[in-house]
Amino acid sequence: MNRFRLFLIIAIAALALVGAQVAFATTVQKLTLQELTKKSESIVMARVDDAVSSWDTAHKEIYTYFTLSVLQPVKGSKGVTTITLRQIGGTVGNIASVVPGMPNFRKGEEVVVFLTQKDAAGYPWVMGLQQGKYSVTTAKNGVKMVRNDLAGTEFLTKSGGHVEATTSPDMPLNAFLDGIKTSLDSDGKVQVDPNPPTE
Repeated sequence: MNRFRLFLIIAIAALALVGAQVAFATTVQKLTLQELTKKSESIVMARVDDAVSSWDTAHKEIYTYFTLSVLQPVKGSKGVTTITLRQIGGTVGNIASVVPGMPNFRKGEEVVVFLTQKDAAGYPWVMGLQQGKYSVTTAKNGVKMVRNDLAGTEFLTKSGGHVEATTSPDMPLNAFLDGIKTSLDSDGKVQVDPNPPTE
């Protein structure tokens, strides 16, 4: 057993003895649905077909690669059938790397994701961390719904404070997609209100 693992086990045991609770969170700027739509390079409804974690070439970071099959392009990505995402974190062997606030993808689940431009390595990222990933579920009546799980995320307020994010209420998938599409013009760009409301 290496010294790092031994230290980790001792630390966890010590916390358990004193009854301490440890919580981790990532603080991000809160984005509205319209802001997510405007900032995103592309938005797609997709299915998670695969998830593979591995070390980088320097053996310093673990990355997880998610393969998504595009079910419906919403903004951009026309003609694209497959998208590969790369995220920091994952599990390789008995080593786990967790980044609070990163969206969690499960193989086989359907999602709606808001994506950035591709990075230097050629991979898009989810816009706004967990804010940009909505899980698609099916209600008891058969209606597909979307849910934005924000566990592990805190929002930065205008005053500079922090507020814990909460999971959004379920919303019908069709209404959610219609809300995105109505803010887009025929070229896939966000419409700008010529007379925006003033505070």
